Amino acid sequence: MSNIVYQKSSKELHVFQNVIDLLKGMWPTPLVKLNLPGNIWAKLEYYNPFSRSIKDRTAYYLFQEALEKGSKEIIESSSGNFAIAISILSILYNMKATIYLPETSAEETRLLLKFLGINVVVNGKSTIESLPLIEEYVKKKKDAYHPNQFYNLTNVRAHMETTAKEIDEQLSSINLKPDIIIAGIGTGGHITGISRYMKAKYKDVKIVGVLPAEYETIPGIRRQRIGDYIVKSSDVDKVIEVTLEESIKGMQEVARTSGLLVGISSGATVAALNKLEREEKEDKIIVLIFPDDIFKYISILKSQLLKGE
Repeated sequence: MSNIVYQKSSKELHVFQNVIDLLKGMWPTPLVKLNLPGNIWAKLEYYNPFSRSIKDRTAYYLFQEALEKGSKEIIESSSGNFAIAISILSILYNMKATIYLPETSAEETRLLLKFLGINVVVNGKSTIESLPLIEEYVKKKKDAYHPNQFYNLTNVRAHMETTAKEIDEQLSSINLKPDIIIAGIGTGGHITGISRYMKAKYKDVKIVGVLPAEYETIPGIRRQRIGDYIVKSSDVDKVIEVTLEESIKGMQEVARTSGLLVGISSGATVAALNKLEREEKEDKIIVLIFPDDIFKYISILKSQLLKGE
């Protein structure tokens, strides 16, 4: 009998020498089957350690560009998760960070950035409104770097090389392939990366994008056209609009059936799933992208759930 004893690696046991290794060591994030009718799977992106969101991936890739340029300051416009992720990376690499937040950003996000000691500027009703101010600032300060997650195609590459590849490998490990993938459209990074990867490999896969209904504000997703800069390179088969109320009901459905406390944009994908016709999703392998968890949205939930009381 062999005396060799199998020993797990430190990564398998989740022991990491530094927090950057922790970030990459948590990839792949879990893929789990939900307790919902049908063959519904969820990609749990709140297992990313910095912002507890899918934005850790984008931030990591874009931050590498700042390091390559020898930048001393990061400046960006974000409504929440990307702001937290890029701010934590700036702390780790001793780089100054300035974040422009829209007035509609969650109170929890502002508090977290203040807690981290980040310079925060609250401006406008949307993240896009601050871009001209940032561009003007960067022109004057040559050592400042603007990742510009809204127009930087590295955002797409991050999700082709990580998120999409992980989903493919995870499903393949149990002899499945995706029929439908449902994802929110925010900057367009993860839905575009996923669509480009999956469409290149599976000709029949359908990509469903989720947008806020007109006059609705849903953290993490925003109204835009499929022709907008990053999203125009995606191959989205269908776009479904949902309301904030429908998104919160989607969160509740997941919590009360599967015990997962997911975020509002995650609930939006569930709302979109529920709007698909029965014949569209019957006997299909469906993957929902859950970008983050519930805890940064308590103030929004409180205002919504207490309405009319």
